[in-house]
Amino acid sequence: METGATNPSQLLLRWDGSVVQWGSMHEGGDGSQVWDYGSREIRRPSMLSEVVQFLHSRFKNVGQISFTRSFLSATMIPSILIESNLEAAENWYKLHNAPNEEVALRIQHLDSIDTQPVIIESGDSAWEAAVTKSFPQALRISQQAALLKAAVASSRNTNKCVVYVDAGSKGADIVAAKGGVPTYVGATGSGLTDSMLYNIVNAMHRDGLKPGDIKVQLMGKCAGDLALSMKRFFAEVEVLGGDDSATYGLKLISE
Repeated sequence: METGATNPSQLLLRWDGSVVQWGSMHEGGDGSQVWDYGSREIRRPSMLSEVVQFLHSRFKNVGQISFTRSFLSATMIPSILIESNLEAAENWYKLHNAPNEEVALRIQHLDSIDTQPVIIESGDSAWEAAVTKSFPQALRISQQAALLKAAVASSRNTNKCVVYVDAGSKGADIVAAKGGVPTYVGATGSGLTDSMLYNIVNAMHRDGLKPGDIKVQLMGKCAGDLALSMKRFFAEVEVLGGDDSATYGLKLISE
């Protein structure tokens, strides 16, 4: 288990239901940001809190801490439809996701995006409890919200619809934007290309787009293999982050 930088100023934590991933940032000698990453597979439920407690022993003096959860079911709606009405948010989530059981919902307003959408996603109470017990100051960030902000920014520089896919072995987060306007958020609980392609094609068809109108940008542990598959369907496919592609999505929650 890697431990990260000696005197970091920022810590990022992410859980995907199988692996806890973290990144710590410290300032290099030239003033640049230097990131160190680590991860640990969770083989039994009690390990989740144990790993977070270990991280607390290594990073207890870090002031800026953010955490997130990958591959959560979610929906996106205009803020005007719910305002502060939690019941309305729950109804919209159920309409789009049809959950089989009651789930704790989390809401994040994206005020930095012109259309000010709201992302409503399921929560993970065990993960949130483990993190906040060790790091009470930790700020919860929606992974899909972080991806969407990046996709919106990228879409302002092209006439194509930009699709961001953060692909892991246990699932993927998928968002899309066109012309600076968010158009889609979703997740799949499977690492299969067919599941991801289904989500992308759904978003594409809804807006009357063709494969040539799509720019697919990939990140995550499985981005390299997924790129080979996606290039059979889309002409423009790019893996973001270079050698750090597996942690690119995690780093986005700090921006």
